[in-house]
Amino acid sequence: MRRNEDTRPRGVTRREFLSRTVAGAGVLTASSLGLTRFAWGSPKPIVLGLHADITGVAATYGYWFQRVVKAAVDKVNAEGGIAGREVKLVVADTASSAETGPRNLRQLIYEEEADFVIGSVHSGVVLASAPIAKETDTFYFSGGAMSASITGKKASPYIGRCHTHARMQAQVGWKWAFDNLGKKWTMVVADYAWGRSLAEEFGSRVRSAGGEVQVIKAPPKTSDFIPYLQKVHGDSEVLFTAFLGSAALGVMRQSVEIGLHERMKRFSVICTADGISMEQIGKEAVGMHFLSYHPRYLDQVPESQRAYEAAFRKAVGVTPEGRDASNPKKVIVGSHYWSGWEYVGLIKKAVEASGWKSKKDNKAFHDAFFSLRVEPGPWFPQGALEMRPEDQQGFHNHYLVRVEKDLRLRRIAVLPKEQAVYEPPVDLGKFWS
Repeated sequence: MRRNEDTRPRGVTRREFLSRTVAGAGVLTASSLGLTRFAWGSPKPIVLGLHADITGVAATYGYWFQRVVKAAVDKVNAEGGIAGREVKLVVADTASSAETGPRNLRQLIYEEEADFVIGSVHSGVVLASAPIAKETDTFYFSGGAMSASITGKKASPYIGRCHTHARMQAQVGWKWAFDNLGKKWTMVVADYAWGRSLAEEFGSRVRSAGGEVQVIKAPPKTSDFIPYLQKVHGDSEVLFTAFLGSAALGVMRQSVEIGLHERMKRFSVICTADGISMEQIGKEAVGMHFLSYHPRYLDQVPESQRAYEAAFRKAVGVTPEGRDASNPKKVIVGSHYWSGWEYVGLIKKAVEASGWKSKKDNKAFHDAFFSLRVEPGPWFPQGALEMRPEDQQGFHNHYLVRVEKDLRLRRIAVLPKEQAVYEPPVDLGKFWS
C-alpha cells in the first residue's frame, strides 16, 4: 500500500472517516468513538450535541451531564441505535458563560452538524442559545436550567425542557410548605434572576393564600449573612433561602449560629445543596426541608421505579448513596442530571414515532416529541413524565425531603406531577401550525 493512499471506504467522506477513527482536539470533542457495532454502509449517524458546562461556575453539572449523556448514548447504540442509526455524541464547553456558550454552539451545529442538542444548566446560556437554535432549525433541550422564562415569556419554538423550574417548583411545593411549615415566611434570596424568581413565584402564592412574606435580597456571593438574617421578622415561621455554592453553605450555617433554627422551619429548593454532601454542610443542615426533583439515595426512590433507577446508576457509575463510584468524594447532582439520560430516550421515541430522518422532518419530530407521555422504565428512571406542546415543557413528580440527625436526606412526601401543572404562558403551536 502506498504511504498516502486513501484507505477510507467508498462513499464515506474524509471528514466522516476521521470522525469515526480519532477524537479531535480543541473546543469540540467527540465521545462514543472507537469501535462501533455499526458497519460501514450503515445509515448516516444521528449527531447528538452536548452543550455542557465543562468549565466555569456550573462545572460540577457539566461533569455529571457528560457522564450521563455518554452512558445513555452507549446504551442506545448497544441496543441498535435510533431507528437503526448510530448516535454520535459531540461535546462543546459552554464555559458556563452566556457569551462563550453560544459561540461554541455554532461550532457544534455548523462544524459538527449536530441534529439535536442537549443543553446547558445555566439559564443565561440557554436563553442566549435560543436564537441560534431557531436560526439553524436545531432542537435544543435545556439541561437543568431553572429560569421560568425559558418556557415562559422568552420561549422559543426550538427550545424544550423536560424538567422542573422555578414556577413549577412553586406551583407544586408552596401548598405543602404553607400547610406543614408555616404561613409567615421570610425569604432570603440571591439578588439575581433565579433568586428573585423563586421569591416571586413562592411569595405570590403564599400571599394569595393569606400568608405573610418578607423578602430579603443579598448578593449571590455573600459570605457574611448575619446583617441580612438579623432583619428577619420576629414572628416569621418559615425561613426560605436560595443561594448556590459557598453562599448556600454560609446562609445555612449562619442561620443556626444566631438561633433561627430554634424558632423557624427552614426550607429551600434542592438546587442549593445538589452536588454537596450533607457531611460537608454539617450538623447545621439537620432539620432543613428541601423540595427535591429526584431522590439522592437509591432507597428513597419509590419502589415502583427503583429497579430502573438502579440500572441507570450502574450505567453511569453511581453508588446507592449517590456518589461517584470511581471517586466517592463526588456527589451526584441527582435532581438535575437525570434529564440528560431521559432526553436520549425521548429523542429515540420521537424519531421512531415520527419517521424523522433529517431536519426537513422537524415538524413531525416536534409533534411527536412534545406530545409524549411516558411511564417509569429503563429510559425514564425519574418516573412518569408528560410533555406539553404549548410551551414545550415537561411535568413530573417532585419530592419533599428533610435532613435527619444522621445527615441523610429522608423522603417525607411525594408530590405528583398533576400538582405541578400551571396554565401555559405561551402557545408555540402557532409557529408549528
